[in-house]
Amino acid sequence: MRVEGRWALGQTDEAVEVPWENHEKGTRYLNLRDDPSAVAEIEAARRQRPLHNLLVALNSADSLLLTIRAQIWLEPDVAARPDISTFMSRLDLAFGEMEMNFDRTPYTMLLEGLTDLLAREGADTLHAELNVHRCWFHDPGRGGYALGILLAAQGETPGQAELRWGLGLARVQQALMFLSRVIRQQWGRAGQA
Repeated sequence: MRVEGRWALGQTDEAVEVPWENHEKGTRYLNLRDDPSAVAEIEAARRQRPLHNLLVALNSADSLLLTIRAQIWLEPDVAARPDISTFMSRLDLAFGEMEMNFDRTPYTMLLEGLTDLLAREGADTLHAELNVHRCWFHDPGRGGYALGILLAAQGETPGQAELRWGLGLARVQQALMFLSRVIRQQWGRAGQA
């Protein structure tokens, strides 16, 4: 898997808010950690089992992370190569323990660890862009960080691209759950020192 990881904290770089609401699309932030059954309200999670599984796992008590938003889409590469389809997803994450979202250290650990783990994947049809970006947390009314993950899978057909994306997303889920345990252990030790 080709992986690019970076800190995106410039003036023009993206920022997200928690909670958020998009009135035009009729979508809003759902706190899946507090209400796991709300995953049924996410259309993309109903259509895509790999996304459903990732959202449930990342918002569980076993994870340090929580999801802020998730999107999926099919993007045919008509201009570049009409014989290739690309299935994509965008996922934004934060830490469930609020204080961690205002410290660069856990995000550095997450970015570096995820970049390393995903780069070990041999699939050349998968590409991941990882960006630590700004996030405004309305409660407690502070700016902090979030991690954005853009995952793209290519295939000769839309179905093939979608299948490869699902397999890639499962790998992202495994890596994030592993890193959640590692960061929990290291963060706990740092707090005891």
